[in-house]
Amino acid sequence: MRAQFAGGREGKARLAWGQRAIWDAVQQAGAANAHFFNIGRLIPFARGRGPFPLDDVVAGIAALTLRHEALRARTHVDADGEPFQVVHGEGALPIRLAECADEEADEVAEVLLADLGRTAFAPGDEWPARFGLVVVDGMVRHVVFVLCHLAADDYAADLVARELRNLLLRGGFPVPPSQQLLDLVTEEESGVGRYRSEAALAHWEKGYRRIPPAMFPAVVGPPAEPRWSRGVLTSHALEDAVAVVATRHHVSTATVLMTAVSVLLGPLLGHDVCAITPIVHNRYRPATRNLVATLTQLGLFTLRHDPQAPLAKTLEQSHSDAMRSYRHAQYDQRAWDAMVEKVSADRDVRVYPSCCFNDVRPVEQRTAAQGVPTDGPCPAEVEWLPGVEHFNCDFCFVVTRQAGTLAIGLTADTCRFPRDRMVTLMRGVEELVVESAYRDTRPVDLRALR
Repeated sequence: MRAQFAGGREGKARLAWGQRAIWDAVQQAGAANAHFFNIGRLIPFARGRGPFPLDDVVAGIAALTLRHEALRARTHVDADGEPFQVVHGEGALPIRLAECADEEADEVAEVLLADLGRTAFAPGDEWPARFGLVVVDGMVRHVVFVLCHLAADDYAADLVARELRNLLLRGGFPVPPSQQLLDLVTEEESGVGRYRSEAALAHWEKGYRRIPPAMFPAVVGPPAEPRWSRGVLTSHALEDAVAVVATRHHVSTATVLMTAVSVLLGPLLGHDVCAITPIVHNRYRPATRNLVATLTQLGLFTLRHDPQAPLAKTLEQSHSDAMRSYRHAQYDQRAWDAMVEKVSADRDVRVYPSCCFNDVRPVEQRTAAQGVPTDGPCPAEVEWLPGVEHFNCDFCFVVTRQAGTLAIGLTADTCRFPRDRMVTLMRGVEELVVESAYRDTRPVDLRALR
C-alpha cells in the first residue's frame, strides 16, 4: 500500500547544519552501524481512542508527509561526494501492512518497528520515512514509523507522532508548521545565520584551546566483545531525586545529570577540566518550535573539578556554562570542521573530546516535577544491551526512560573505558544526585569504589 501526496513545494538545497552533522556522524560510524541512527516511534490506539479505518490512516500519513518538507526530501551525493537534498512536491510513500489477531497486535507492532529500523536509509532512491500499520479486522491498531536521522531528530519524531495522533482523533492540524526545511537552509545561509554560527564557533574555539585534547587518550585494557558496550540503569530513586535537585536550583534535570557526570568523570580520568559535548535539540526559538527537521548539534560544556565542592555549589557555578553550551549549539558544520583543524594545528595535537551527553526524552519530560526523594539508590542492576564493534564516539551518556521510569545509559569504548568503570560511573551519578537531594554532599570518590 502507498500514501499518495501531491501539491507541495519543491526545491533543491544543501544540507542544513544539523543534517550535515548527522551525515558526517553516519559516515564515521560506517555502513554496518548506520542503522543505529534511525529514529523509530510506535503509536498505539487504545480502545476509545481508536482503532481507525485503514483508509483514514493512510490519508493521514499522506497529509503529514505533504505538511512537512523534510519527510519528502531525498538525499543525493554529487560527483564530488558532497551531499545535497531534493524536496519533492508529489510522490507515493510505501506503507507496510501487518494483519494479525487482536491479542497479537502489541507484539506484532514491536516486531514491525524493529524490522523497519533494521537497515540504514539509502541515499537517492528512498524516502526518509518508513511507515507500518498493524491491522486487526480491517482497522489500524498501531502505527509504527522509522525516520532517517537526516530528516528528523528525536524532537521532530515526537512531533510527527503527536500530529498524526491528533489528526486522526480531531480531524485536522492545529497550526501550520513554524518553518520548513527549505526555509531553514535559507536562514542559515543568511547574514543572521552567519552571525549565529560565528558566535557559536568563538565559544567553541575558546573552549577547545583549554580542554584536554581527548577525554579518553589512552588504551587501558583489552576490548570487550563487541568492543563498544552499552549499559543502562533504571532508577526510581534517581528520577525522584533529580527532580528535587533541579527544582531547588532552577535548572533542567538534564543540566543536573550532565553536571553530575562531569563532576565524576574528570577525576576518574585524571583531568582537571572535563569536556562534554551535549547533543542539543535547538528548539528555543518560535521559528523552530514545531519544525520537522534535524536541528540537533553538539554543544560544548566544560567543568573544572573542585573535589571539595558539593553538587549544589557546583550547579550554582555550572548553570551559566551549561546555558552557554546550549545557546552555542547551532553553527555551520563545515566552518566547525575548519575551526577544529585550526586549533588542532596550533596545539599540535588533534582536539576532540569524543565524550557526549544525549537526553532523548521528549522535551515535556525534561522539566523538573515536584517530588519527594526516595530512601536512597535502589538495588537495580545495570542491564547490558547488544553492543557494537565500531562507533563514532568513545563515550556517550544517554538519558532516557525504560518502562516509564528514568534511565541513564552509557555506550563506551571498552578499550578506553572498561565495563567496570561504566558501572561505577552510572552508580556514582545515581548516588551523587540522590544524596544531593537530601543534603549538600561532596562528590563520591569513584576511584575508591573500583
